[in-house]
Amino acid sequence: MGGAGMGGFGAGGRSAEDIFAEFFRGGMGGMGGFGDMFGGGPGGRQGTPTLQPLEVRTRLTLEDVYKGVTKTMRVNRPQVCSDCAGFGSKSRTEKPRCTQCNGSGHVVQQHRMGPGMVQQTITECPRCRGTGSMSKPEDQCPKCHGKGYRTVSQDVTVEIPAGVPSNVTLVVRGEGGTIPGAPPADMHLHIELSPHRVFQRRGNDLIVNKEVTLQEALLGLHMPLKLLDGRTVSIETSADQVLKPEGVIKVTGEGLPGTSGERGDVYIFTHLKMPNRLSNEQKEHIKKALGAPAKDADASPGNNVKARVMRESREQLEEQKRSLWASQESGGYSGVGGGSSRRTAGSTASGGAQQVECATQ
Repeated sequence: MGGAGMGGFGAGGRSAEDIFAEFFRGGMGGMGGFGDMFGGGPGGRQGTPTLQPLEVRTRLTLEDVYKGVTKTMRVNRPQVCSDCAGFGSKSRTEKPRCTQCNGSGHVVQQHRMGPGMVQQTITECPRCRGTGSMSKPEDQCPKCHGKGYRTVSQDVTVEIPAGVPSNVTLVVRGEGGTIPGAPPADMHLHIELSPHRVFQRRGNDLIVNKEVTLQEALLGLHMPLKLLDGRTVSIETSADQVLKPEGVIKVTGEGLPGTSGERGDVYIFTHLKMPNRLSNEQKEHIKKALGAPAKDADASPGNNVKARVMRESREQLEEQKRSLWASQESGGYSGVGGGSSRRTAGSTASGGAQQVECATQ
């Protein structure tokens, strides 16, 4: 950038408003002058004030989601002052224009950066705090201190429909508070789901984890299950259907309601709990029912090896052994800083011992 372009900005006695007005007329196609940008102008602030949405969080149980619920929450939100009707003055008349910003609500500050270089910043007027007007001290409303609104604590009641998704934000129109001259703000209600002691939510379906015994897996499962509407039902599986070690049982239509009125399902994930040991009598009964396990005909005679059944599950063993296995599979070496590590082994060939290198990149 040339010094002339930067030096011309704010030079020659022109006001910042003139410069910005020229810029917007030339480059923005009728967007308006500097005062229009901030809702003000020669006659004071003409723009409509806005109020940001009120952010509120609430927690729901799965029972709430199943049935729908009416929640009453205590919130702090701005409210037009009832004592002064939003004028900010005892006389309930329009406040005089701020003399520091001339009613725009903003001031321009100049900072000299060097020879021929001036930086200008636009900030909120410190005197009127961006309102563009100031009530006389003797006429200022004592309740709202001249702002025209106060922060009050109020109850808001919201009807939350059944089947509301988890971690969703509901927009409650017009419940975010009011300030003078602005339309009522919305309230954003952020829904969070509390953990349930029995069910886990997956969309509109519900998940239950259930340990089953060997008898239940082989002969049929009978279990009570209290649903979210308060009913306790008996879940039964047929003795003709053997449960798998990591099986799934489906209960149709007992899940959460969807947005179209349909209901999800309940899925019971079964986890087989094997007995630690069996008595001789139990073993004989199993042999009679299922037959004795056959020996491997391919095994070499006299080479039987006794194996030990571990208490750990496969997942637990993999977790315990993960780092050891990784080290062993890399040869016990790991390249540092992108280099390579090498192991050397001897091998015998017709020409004598040859050195063989194993390089890990």
